[in-house]
Amino acid sequence: MTALITAIANLKGGVGKSTTTVMLADGLAYYFGLTVLVIDLDAQANSSQMLLTERGVQMASDQGKGAHHFLKQFVDREPPAAGPFIMPNAVTLEELRVAEEKDERLGWVAALPAHPQLRLNELSLEEDWYSNNGTPSTLAKALGDHMREALDPVLPLYDVVLLDCPPHLSPLARAGLSLANLFITPTIADAVSTWGTKQFSQWTVDNVSKDLAERNFVVVTRFRNSSYARQVQAELREIYLKDRAFGPTIPESIHVLKAMDRAAPDSYNTFKGKYGGVSGDVHRLAERFAEFAGARTGVSWPRMRS
Repeated sequence: MTALITAIANLKGGVGKSTTTVMLADGLAYYFGLTVLVIDLDAQANSSQMLLTERGVQMASDQGKGAHHFLKQFVDREPPAAGPFIMPNAVTLEELRVAEEKDERLGWVAALPAHPQLRLNELSLEEDWYSNNGTPSTLAKALGDHMREALDPVLPLYDVVLLDCPPHLSPLARAGLSLANLFITPTIADAVSTWGTKQFSQWTVDNVSKDLAERNFVVVTRFRNSSYARQVQAELREIYLKDRAFGPTIPESIHVLKAMDRAAPDSYNTFKGKYGGVSGDVHRLAERFAEFAGARTGVSWPRMRS
């Protein structure tokens, strides 16, 4: 069975895309024993830093790993292959590490990380492509075809691929979206984020997936329990995105920020030690997404941990 590819995306920045990506990767690996590949297509490299640390991201780059090296493969017209650019170990949880040491793997996280160099490589590619009469759409298609062929041999190694997409619609972002079976839309319960979410939703329906509503899982993040936030959230659920599935609401919490701060590339923490007061939120996020994926695709992931 091949991996289920899920894009985590929104036009609005700062809505918790990378945090949602990491929380979901950990939740699916921990509770369901899944092998998860995180592909970071955002040059800000936030999810990569959360998983590997800043030093780990640079170490990966120095080893020839990462999305910017993968993009260079396309530029150099080399045969498509994603495997060489993947960091096979992006695990931060002690329970997963210990199980692996006992040769009883029960959940795992790997990463194809981003690096700030990605945006420079992408800009150079765009300039060359457009100077030869190419267009953003033809570049997006060519990149999507390359990525699809490059990932095809490694997809059987994973249960889920999470694509952390940048907050814009560059050809690389569009290529990533074209690969997705499902779409997760993180958003914040405020007017500006709602506007960005509506715009992204309409663009995706028009250009990527006409049946987006059936494949869209919305997560309200950084939620402040105020009357205003409750009103905006209700409007999202009952008016603007009433035909979508909603995941659990993730509260704004210092626990989330602390959970995303890994001490060193070789440091690990227990699930409860990492997530503390938001452990239940990660649990609910993974459980609700598993139910959503099962209903849309027929996949069934039994619980491995309680």
